[in-house]
Amino acid sequence: MKEFVDIEISGTHLRYDESDPIAVNISGNHYIDGDIHNITYVEEAQGFDEIILNTIIVQKNRVEIIKEGVVNSKMVFTNNSRFKVVYNTPFGRLDMETETKLLLIDMNEYEINVYVEYILYIEGDRASNSKMRIHIVEAVDKKGG
Repeated sequence: MKEFVDIEISGTHLRYDESDPIAVNISGNHYIDGDIHNITYVEEAQGFDEIILNTIIVQKNRVEIIKEGVVNSKMVFTNNSRFKVVYNTPFGRLDMETETKLLLIDMNEYEINVYVEYILYIEGDRASNSKMRIHIVEAVDKKGG
């Protein structure tokens, strides 16, 4: 896969009777370090004059999502595992955990597909049942070539 990629992240957080959608379509960078795929992209922090650097690390059986900037966190997903997450915001710190129920990863030379189902806990309480799909593909050459 080339250095420049298009990233699509979609999914939902199911809380009680409510569903909060996840939808991100953005361009980023991709590089490989051995068998590890690193994808980075920048997003604006809504309500702040700062940015957040996002890094998605994809390995054979593990995915990490790291946020650095006005918000800082590191979420780790591996099948049937639970990981602690410290989520730092300008408004304070939240202690969270992710419990991965299902992680599917499909990678080839042109794209990466990740699907994860997980439970999100905030301050020890179950906050949501979540599903997320990450699709990373070589960026289309916008110059028409």
